[in-house]
Amino acid sequence: MGAMQVRTLALVGAVGLAIGWMMGGRLQPSQPDDAAERRRSSNARPLETAPPPDAAPFTEQLRLKLEQKPRAPRPDRNPFTFAARRPVAPAARSATAATAPKEAAAEPAPDPPKPGAELRLAGMASTEGADGPVWTAIVHDGRGLLYVQKGDTLPGGFEVVDLLESSITLRDSAGGERTLRLR
Repeated sequence: MGAMQVRTLALVGAVGLAIGWMMGGRLQPSQPDDAAERRRSSNARPLETAPPPDAAPFTEQLRLKLEQKPRAPRPDRNPFTFAARRPVAPAARSATAATAPKEAAAEPAPDPPKPGAELRLAGMASTEGADGPVWTAIVHDGRGLLYVQKGDTLPGGFEVVDLLESSITLRDSAGGERTLRLR
């Protein structure tokens, strides 16, 4: 057998397999298996075919839901707006104005906080100077952040005496010292 005959035989066999495979897809078996039956049931049915008997309750539920008018969702709150202040009626204003002096007289005024009671060391920063690192302290005074260095004065009359990596020392007008540390 020559080389040409082997090639011809292989080509004829490959063509025969391809034709058989293509024809197998077009022909349907006489008895459909379960997988083919399930696949076929999900496709559209002709009009004269009745739905399976177990679909009736689901069909009724769908019909009832389609008859109901859809409701638009009602948001509980709008995250893009702040709560609006409600206007106080004139009668309510006069009632609160009449009771306000009595309540104010009954309650003593709170003591003002000590100067510097709200000071807190929030952070430290450094830059390289000629003599070594130059420290800057970030102090929170209850209203905002203050950036201070040695010799600066803070609200409440505190002077920055010393700055270290994790603490600063403050001196008040009476000469008392206080140290704030990083937490």
